Amino acid sequence: MELLAAVCIGLGLSAAGGLRVFVPLLIAGIAQRLDLIHLSPALSWASSWTALCVLGTLSIAEGVGYCVPVIDHALDALSAPAGWVAGALLSIGLVAPELHSTLTSGDHLHGLLEQTMYATGLGAVAASGVAAAGLAQVTSAGGRVVSTTTTGGIANPIYAAAESLLATVASVLAVLTPILLAIGALLVLGTLYVLIRRRRTPRLA
Repeated sequence: MELLAAVCIGLGLSAAGGLRVFVPLLIAGIAQRLDLIHLSPALSWASSWTALCVLGTLSIAEGVGYCVPVIDHALDALSAPAGWVAGALLSIGLVAPELHSTLTSGDHLHGLLEQTMYATGLGAVAASGVAAAGLAQVTSAGGRVVSTTTTGGIANPIYAAAESLLATVASVLAVLTPILLAIGALLVLGTLYVLIRRRRTPRLA
């Protein structure tokens, strides 16, 4: 159950990372400090006071930047690879300790087989994190294009503020209710993606 919860938390935070790169890292660091989650040693730095201050500042700066016309589209392009990396790191950082504990809890796995399964599992988790972040980014960027086209960019700051709020709420819910959020996030993102694709597809006369 701990492994399943870790996977769901990782997917939820990864999806939030597709909206805002630094917010889920900030929430993960706070949750680690509050002992709500357990990050791998490679990502435990996020819970230090210095990291929390830096991530908090970067989260605010990113949110404000998305509210500025023209800059928001530039940030979409720049944050794409960063969001993928954040999604992979968050997923691995949460799942790695639980996966290692699961594989080493019995006496039937040893040596090369254990290492192979561990590496394969982390690879699958990283790919899932990247996919969740990528789907959220595509949906977010598509919605911004629709907002720019239909309102001339006037509604973009409101759209950006809603994204920042959604990324924060999703990150908090991912930590508190991982399984329900993972299911809900996939359903919402899938629905939004379909609606945006239909909106952008020209209708035949």
